[in-house]
Amino acid sequence: MLGEGNVADTAMSDAGTTGGDDPLQRAIWRLRSRGCWSDAAALLIPHAADPKAAVQRTALLVERCLFTGQGWEEAEDALRTAEAVAGNDDERGAAACERGQLAYAATVLGVRDRADEARSALGRACLLYPS
Repeated sequence: MLGEGNVADTAMSDAGTTGGDDPLQRAIWRLRSRGCWSDAAALLIPHAADPKAAVQRTALLVERCLFTGQGWEEAEDALRTAEAVAGNDDERGAAACERGQLAYAATVLGVRDRADEARSALGRACLLYPS
């Protein structure tokens, strides 16, 4: 696995930091910070069976959609993978959160009105995360 701890906490923190001592996370951060989201996401493909990696890959591709308005289908494919490999409520919640983010981005950028899907997915994520 890529790390220990709550999937939601770790996926979100790894996506926005330098990656600490993990060479993979450092490489992802360097690419992400340069706007090379596809390249960063490609580094996670060999780890696609790991729920944390699948969610992180999805988050990178959703971020690319938000910044470039492109890559929607690849983000959807990554999201389906993250949902398929999720094995517990934390992992399902993290995938649902990314579904909400993708739907929200599509709505805001005018790609397609997915506001209902965004609300539903983010509501599901809230229910799946422990309080």
